Amino acid sequence: MPKDSNVSVLVGEGVVTVKREGSNRAVLAKVLGKVEADGVEVLCLDRLVHESHEQQFGEWTLAGAVTTLLSRSLSPITGATA
Repeated sequence: MPKDSNVSVLVGEGVVTVKREGSNRAVLAKVLGKVEADGVEVLCLDRLVHESHEQQFGEWTLAGAVTTLLSRSLSPITGATA
């Protein structure tokens, strides 16, 4: 089983940057769409930014075969009821 790499995901205005520890390269992908539903945020990227064995980048869950879908739980909003 491959060792999980330390990967940082930076979400900017319409773009996502993925940087792997130990690499000088960063992968930049455009955000094609963003959906928030049932306390989950999903970003659809314009390219694949993860390897087939990778399932998680920190708080982000990874999916997709042609483009990467990043999903994460949204932080609870102050004053919201469960």
